[in-house]
Amino acid sequence: MSPRAFISFEMEDSWARDFLVQQAKDKSNDVEFIDYSVKDPFDSSWKTQCREKIARTKGTIVLVGKTTYKSDAVIWEIEETKRQAHRMFGIQINSNDTHRIPDGLSGFDVIRWNFDHIIRKLSAWE
Repeated sequence: MSPRAFISFEMEDSWARDFLVQQAKDKSNDVEFIDYSVKDPFDSSWKTQCREKIARTKGTIVLVGKTTYKSDAVIWEIEETKRQAHRMFGIQINSNDTHRIPDGLSGFDVIRWNFDHIIRKLSAWE
């Protein structure tokens, strides 16, 4: 069983989160992804709930899209993941584009979208 992963993403890239979750189901992998999408204003109650969600995982996957680098929520989730000393890696969500890496994620692995590679990285978190 692969460890639970928190998914951090910019709302405009929710399609990538949906695709990742669907790929896990289609490939019959024992993978569990958790995300806590920002539906309400970015406030302290959101942070508290998000902090708890991250704590229940082994690490965070950051979906890196065109505007991810300037998302306050994603940057906060990266910092919270590091504060909790959890693992983390990023995924460039567009196969033909390399997007700017958000602050705090540099120095961590950022890979291209390849589901088998994603599963291998998650398995290393065991």
